[in-house]
Amino acid sequence: MATDVLGLFGLTPEGLDQQRYQQDLASGYKLAQLSRGDAARATLQSGIGQLGRGIAGMLGVEDPQMKLISARQQIMSQTDQSNPQSLANAANQLNAIGDTQGAMALMDFARKSQSEMALVGQRRAAETASLAQAAKTNLTIRQEEELRTKLSQLGPNATEDQVIGVLTQYGPPEKVLAALTTAQSRKESTQARTEANQAANQARIDAAKIAADAKIEAARMAGSTATQIAQMRADSAKELRELTASLKGPRVLAPSLQKEEDKELELVDSLTARETSLAPAIATLTPDPKTGKPPLELGPVNNLRYQAQNAAGNSSVESRNYAALQRAVQEATNLKTDAAKGVQTDKDVLRFANELIAAFGGNDTKTTLEALSNFSKSTSKAKENAQKRIDSRRKSQNIEPYYGPALGTSSNPIKLD
Repeated sequence: MATDVLGLFGLTPEGLDQQRYQQDLASGYKLAQLSRGDAARATLQSGIGQLGRGIAGMLGVEDPQMKLISARQQIMSQTDQSNPQSLANAANQLNAIGDTQGAMALMDFARKSQSEMALVGQRRAAETASLAQAAKTNLTIRQEEELRTKLSQLGPNATEDQVIGVLTQYGPPEKVLAALTTAQSRKESTQARTEANQAANQARIDAAKIAADAKIEAARMAGSTATQIAQMRADSAKELRELTASLKGPRVLAPSLQKEEDKELELVDSLTARETSLAPAIATLTPDPKTGKPPLELGPVNNLRYQAQNAAGNSSVESRNYAALQRAVQEATNLKTDAAKGVQTDKDVLRFANELIAAFGGNDTKTTLEALSNFSKSTSKAKENAQKRIDSRRKSQNIEPYYGPALGTSSNPIKLD
């Protein structure tokens, strides 16, 4: 940004010397052409010009243009170029020494910088509000029941506006509908598993009956007595009762246990969504195998430029990558806020969320990537633990597991750094 600000004023002392040398050189070439001499005389002429200015300086004669440039550099060296107010103060100093042109250019730059920062602030506030509103769309069991009742009361001929009007009572319509669909999918999946489990149990009972009848018939054909056949029938009946009792179990979880499972399932959905949202941010900071450089480089100047581009609607690939990273950091910030309010939060997830916030604040690309990766891994681990708790609860109640025995047997086990 320093280079950008100094560029407002035009030339630097070095640039001024070079410009004057080129002017002298051009004059020298013209002189050489007029007198039919060679180009060496032109170089001599430009050298004489520089020598003359050097002698004037030695004699104490001040170059007004060089003095102005030096004054500008001196003032800017004491200015915080990321602070619009500091830039405005520098503009006042330039005006005080008679540099009206420089003061106006710097003041205009300060106004633009302040405007960009204000837009960035507004965007951040809007994103925070959006995320806060989105957090409200995790419907509780009671809210889901209320919403379904209200939608059913609209009747089969309800208009789209009427449906949206009901959905809006619980948050952004599209997010509420997504939450409702997810909840319905979970119920349908649970119901399907229960029905499949019941069918499998009945098949085992039917097979046992057929096997018992076949055994009795074989004994009768072999000449067993009536007493022996009666005993076999009594024994097979007892075995069937025991089998039926062992397979019966509760068809569904008790209401209190079902509420616990619903909460766990909501947690799994939330953690899965976080995994998905963190993936793009990790990709933006991961070095390219060929170049060794990541798609996004953090830094005070770069970050401000990304924010300004996004706020002005002139986004680039880098600024959009930065926005993805900001969303990941906002996710960590929300998690930290929830934990402070007493919301139960996995300790490892919270620890790496805090590390991510600190690393991002330090503008360290490598450290931020490490913290972001650990945050994602701990999220995956927390999701797996929640899934195991769901299956363990079901096993204790003789109900088919929700996720199955393959849970946690991935060829790529989760490891936290």
